[in-house]
Amino acid sequence: MHLHSLCFRSSRTPQLSPHCHMQIPSKTVNMGLSPFQQESAVSVSPLPSSLSCPLEGASNFRDIGGYATDSGSFRKGRVYRSDHLADLSSQDLDTLQELGIACSLDFRGAHERKRSPYQYSFLTSHALTVEPTVLPDFLDMLAKGEVDVKAAYGTMNKTYTEFVTGHAATFGRVFDQLLETDTPVVMHCTAGKDRTGFAVALLHRATGVHPDDVMHDYLLTNQFFRRPNLPDNRGISEEVLDILWGVQPEFLETAFKTIDETHGNLENFLQNALKLSPARREALLERYTA
Repeated sequence: MHLHSLCFRSSRTPQLSPHCHMQIPSKTVNMGLSPFQQESAVSVSPLPSSLSCPLEGASNFRDIGGYATDSGSFRKGRVYRSDHLADLSSQDLDTLQELGIACSLDFRGAHERKRSPYQYSFLTSHALTVEPTVLPDFLDMLAKGEVDVKAAYGTMNKTYTEFVTGHAATFGRVFDQLLETDTPVVMHCTAGKDRTGFAVALLHRATGVHPDDVMHDYLLTNQFFRRPNLPDNRGISEEVLDILWGVQPEFLETAFKTIDETHGNLENFLQNALKLSPARREALLERYTA
């Protein structure tokens, strides 16, 4: 297995590319009373039709809009999420332009961007660096011979804890960019699942999307992400690889539990750590909800 790959490879209605289609995925949220989901045991809104564009050179690309919010719904055609954009085909580039996407928020680390750079004339990219921690932790597990399910869950939960304790300022810049741009935006990291997943969850929660729907959107990665074919898995079990390449409710729950433990509640985290003041919050709602 090429282990470097483990560091993990919006209101106007969009004019759809011929290659985009509407899907209504099944809801897969665990409805148990986890800490993240205790606010309600059921979703308060029907699921939106999920806009999925099966790009040739990227996976996990989708519109994050359509979910009901406290005051309406998150606008479609305004914010998209994806894995990295370095391998897009000319047809993919046409699709992004047809969707009006002119801004990308790139959460990859410096080495990741150097290894898989991209530059497209119509797309302004903003580096919001969150250095990957899964790879070094995984290499340490390999060295110690501790590559098992428990260790895999441990490293993923550690990653999500550090999103809150070590990278709040960077995730706060997401809101800066969203408030400054007038065009549709795509957020991505390498796989578009962890750093991107947490950023999208924060945006959804900040705009009043119900927690169950936030989790639903997060878990869609398991449906849309195309895991790369790697020649050497170094004897690592498929169960462990599924944990490292996929997403689990526990991971996102860990992040929000850490928010509660370190800041008291989400509102404090949004205002104090992410610098999303009430006025900026209102501007965000005006721009991205209807």
